Amino acid sequence: MGTYYDILGLEPGASQAEIKRAYFKMVRQYSPEADPEQFQKIREAYEQLQQGGNTGTEGPVFPPLSDPWAEKMLGQIEIYRRMGDKEKVRDACEEAFRLFSQDIQFLYLLVIAQRQCGNTGKAVKNGELLVRKEPENKWFLRELALSYLARGYTQKAYSVSGKAYEAGCRDYDFLVTYALQCDEYGEYEKGKQVLLEIVEKDKRWSREDIPELLEAYTGLLKFSCALQDFDMSEFLEGMCRKLGQYKVYVAEYVQDLACALSNAAVYQNCGGTAVSEVFRRVFAAIYDACRTEDDRRAVKRYEEEFDFACIVDDPRIGETLECAYTVLFDLHDMNDQTRKFALTDVQLCMVEERQEILEQAKILRQEYPAFYEKLAHFIRRLEAEKNLAYLKENLLKTYRRLAGGFELGLYYEKYPQEMERTKRILISDGASDAPYVREGRKIGRNDPCPCGSGKKYKQCCMKR
Repeated sequence: MGTYYDILGLEPGASQAEIKRAYFKMVRQYSPEADPEQFQKIREAYEQLQQGGNTGTEGPVFPPLSDPWAEKMLGQIEIYRRMGDKEKVRDACEEAFRLFSQDIQFLYLLVIAQRQCGNTGKAVKNGELLVRKEPENKWFLRELALSYLARGYTQKAYSVSGKAYEAGCRDYDFLVTYALQCDEYGEYEKGKQVLLEIVEKDKRWSREDIPELLEAYTGLLKFSCALQDFDMSEFLEGMCRKLGQYKVYVAEYVQDLACALSNAAVYQNCGGTAVSEVFRRVFAAIYDACRTEDDRRAVKRYEEEFDFACIVDDPRIGETLECAYTVLFDLHDMNDQTRKFALTDVQLCMVEERQEILEQAKILRQEYPAFYEKLAHFIRRLEAEKNLAYLKENLLKTYRRLAGGFELGLYYEKYPQEMERTKRILISDGASDAPYVREGRKIGRNDPCPCGSGKKYKQCCMKR
């Protein structure tokens, strides 16, 4: 069994919730279309590590078995299944179906067992036989679709999954798998419909079922990037409520959810709209579910990306403040000189556009408080109109000194007359940007003047 845990990147003894989360994460990475061989391994590991497999309370209902010996063989199959001996389960199912071919449940169990043992060709062949016997049986269609997937027949799998869905197959594992197939084939509207059935389910979710719920939310956020007409308000409100209700189970998913939420915001162009407030409430719910500082930092980083996407899309916010956001939040990896030049660059633009910036600052204070806090000190300096000339001149001194080491900045680009003015001002002799270091001792006021006049320095060359 350890090899199955290894395939999913788990430690032996992982919980059902951890198994499901690892499975859903890996099938997004290794889709059946892009890497059918790896997908087959992941699916096999997942089926083997599931408690009860497909023989639990949810599944097809069969008529009574035709013979008492068939009852005994079914009991033996269940014993092997509980032991985790998949080969014995498969062999017992083959023997039972050979002896009691009229009892279709042995064929159903055989398809599952063959797929779990990696006999995908036989699983497909027997799955097709199963469906021929009962073409409208949603559970038989489900197993054939999964067998096609395991074999790498993705187009056939997608077609049969659609038939199973139309026939009424609604177990959560199948719905998520079908939605992933819809994503592969660009059927985003269908995928959205499938996942909404999960998130809109009115039920009490157990810890074991939470991975399907959160995978559905992640998938819907992804589909929203492709569906520009997707009205997300109601869906996000429901997500916010569920995250608050089940936050004790959500901690290990917070980074995935925050990443998907941030990406969705970029594509939804929600800057300056009512839906942006709903996004913020969802971010707050995700942050509230964090347990570690690493998770909190990651969620805050994704929220900053969301804020930037909103600012870029917000028609009330100008280019200068968009650039200021990048400088304040995205240049952490740059050296001090680069950050100083970039900050001085946008601050000079803010001085030139003072009135517009002060109006936009009111919006920032109300709708983008994290950004406003970073700018608040400089905004207060802009408000002090009597010191504006002094502020600009000081910034220009720094800017002129640094500008030579960089390409054309925003300030010179927007105000080329200042660049022409700078060309007429001697900033340095061009020797070096390093501080001047005196070679000898500094001459004191009362020392003999170095010119040799015999007078004190203060009474001779110091005056010149």
